[in-house]
Amino acid sequence: MTRIFIEDQELDITKDFSQQITYAVDDLQNTDSKATSFSKTIVLPGTANNNKLLGNIFEFSNSNFTGAFGANVGYNFNASKSAKARLEINGLQVMKGVMRLLEVIVDGEWIEYEVALFGELGGFYSSMGARKLTNLDFSEYNHQYNVTNITASWDNASGGTGYYYPLIDYGTTSPPNMDDMAKKNFYFTAFRPAFFVKQYMEKIIEQAGYTYSSDFFNTSFFKRLIIPNNQNKLSFNKINIFQGKISKSMGSVGSSFDSPALINLTNVASDDFEQVLPDPVYRYTKVPRLEGAFSLFVNGTARVYSNDPADDGLFSIFFVQFALIKKPTVAPEEIWKSDVLAFDTSGFVPIGTNPRSTPYFISRPFNIPAVFDTNDEFALAVYLVDIFGEPGVGTFLELSVSETTSSIGFGVTNQRLTSASYNDFLYVNGTLPANILQKDFFTSVLKTFNLMVTEDKYKEKHLNIEPYVDFYDTDRTTYLDWSDKIDRSKPIKIKPMSEINARYYQFKYKSDSDYLNDEYKKKYNEGYGDRVYDNALEFAKETDSTEVIFSASPLIGYSGNDKVFPAIYKLNNGVEQMIEHNVRIMQAKKITGRTGWFIKNRVNNENTNLSTSLTSYGYAGHFNDWTNPTSDLNFGAPKEVFFNMTTDVPSANLFNTYYSPYFAEITDKDSRLVTCKMKLNEKDIFNLDFGRFIWLDGVLYRLIKIVDYAPDDTCEVQLLRAINTTY
Repeated sequence: MTRIFIEDQELDITKDFSQQITYAVDDLQNTDSKATSFSKTIVLPGTANNNKLLGNIFEFSNSNFTGAFGANVGYNFNASKSAKARLEINGLQVMKGVMRLLEVIVDGEWIEYEVALFGELGGFYSSMGARKLTNLDFSEYNHQYNVTNITASWDNASGGTGYYYPLIDYGTTSPPNMDDMAKKNFYFTAFRPAFFVKQYMEKIIEQAGYTYSSDFFNTSFFKRLIIPNNQNKLSFNKINIFQGKISKSMGSVGSSFDSPALINLTNVASDDFEQVLPDPVYRYTKVPRLEGAFSLFVNGTARVYSNDPADDGLFSIFFVQFALIKKPTVAPEEIWKSDVLAFDTSGFVPIGTNPRSTPYFISRPFNIPAVFDTNDEFALAVYLVDIFGEPGVGTFLELSVSETTSSIGFGVTNQRLTSASYNDFLYVNGTLPANILQKDFFTSVLKTFNLMVTEDKYKEKHLNIEPYVDFYDTDRTTYLDWSDKIDRSKPIKIKPMSEINARYYQFKYKSDSDYLNDEYKKKYNEGYGDRVYDNALEFAKETDSTEVIFSASPLIGYSGNDKVFPAIYKLNNGVEQMIEHNVRIMQAKKITGRTGWFIKNRVNNENTNLSTSLTSYGYAGHFNDWTNPTSDLNFGAPKEVFFNMTTDVPSANLFNTYYSPYFAEITDKDSRLVTCKMKLNEKDIFNLDFGRFIWLDGVLYRLIKIVDYAPDDTCEVQLLRAINTTY
């Protein structure tokens, strides 16, 4: 008995229902792809039950109000999205994944639905859709961009979680003069937050609504893999895009409503506003409209006085008011008023007879909404009003504030990418690699380590992920004998793998135009870390290529310097230039025992130390440790490295570790692909495990594909002869 369920509700099928399902885990003819199970088109009758479960979509006027969080069935059915589905035969689940509605056929009163089923890996990719890495949420790692957090992050190198600040020479990130020892000391701009590959993979899987199991993800090797920042300059979704201090003292200034006194700002940090000289006025220079509010905190004292003899003996109450003036006009209607502060809440402030009134303490915050378009200007001002709300004509204000505790900032509600400055509070989602699809990232990680992905038959939306080298169960007690399932009345095809394989297999990182990658390619006519495998098959001519979205990251070292690091910049006429570059993947490690060095900042053309003398640094690169490397993230050994290596390049690269056993099998002279017809039952399919070896007439095989399985019928089975179970 065959049953189909959508979102755990059973669909009606016809009595003569039949379906053909293909199960696969690998594609021997294309090393660049992964496979999942799928069905051929299934035709469902338009019964009342099916019509209801499929949202009566057959009606021409149908327009359901669907919700994103409900089950995709019934009134909430959305044909543009997949629905959870499973197929059972005699009570045993033979397939689970998602269902896709292909077409509705209406012929008079007769209705049919054409649907297809896809395994959970296909549903997983469909769920990722067009989401990008920037759609992931790393906000739990927002932090202050300073030396304390930079150096503390180096202890996270092997944990697989948190953020990590690798030393990467992005160009102009090291003091150039001899006193600072170029490429020994580095500006803080050489350190940008990176996140771990394990975190990216987990967040992608979780956001798609899936779970996973993987021993490989929990290895020390995988947990030290990071994805560094790839921006021209470190940028993030900054909230406060203008920061500054208020000048210590204004001295004695006249002030009125029509002519407020402008206040000088100091230590201003902003990539969006420039100062308009000579006035303390700031102009917004970018294009997108800014919407937000100024946060102003004033801490200090104020006095009111008059030098006019006519004011002797006069008494009045005066208020001091801070305001932001939108330039170029200073008309009253253009003043953004903040809260009024009373100098004296108990009575009158005497002036005239007292040339300086009693100083009054000011300490309070202001919040002033504001909107900026390109070339809008503003200035901070202060003025006086009397008890009647009139300008303080003829009076003077003496204001003194604490520059260390008084500040001004503009926070935006429409967040935007802004270049990061030292001590900024980083909202790290804006530092993630831009314009990279999650599905491309996920697939590239699979290809980098030759990972096999299978769907768990017991857990819903659960993926099992392991590399090919660990995928097969070598316990002989788990081997299955399918010799008696072969339909020997049908032809059995035995094809030498030499007739299937290409001659050359290229494993490539994505080409990039940074200085070291460009120099290497010009010199050797191949990418740094690429590998071409020639299987020497005489009759094969084609080339098969596997390329990932990551680019290689050559390491560089300098004479007299005991730090080695990636360099990612262009060199124009000998001048280093920061660039946008392709995303990279690296191994992280905290390396200790280095000669003392400093993280620096450049202020007013002077290099200042932000750190004490450091004897360790946050290393990242294709080697796990450049001082004594034992693993390499390159596909093949580079023909040249840009530093003095004291050991050999390790043989444990990506090809040798994750691909060589696979190619040793499919290119062996005795390798065969056997294709035959078999009669498999629902129990065989329910227990299907591509990681179990199969016996056929005393010869051991790996199961590759089952094509067009249907109950009570034969199906095509493809098996690859197992030359060795372990390597």
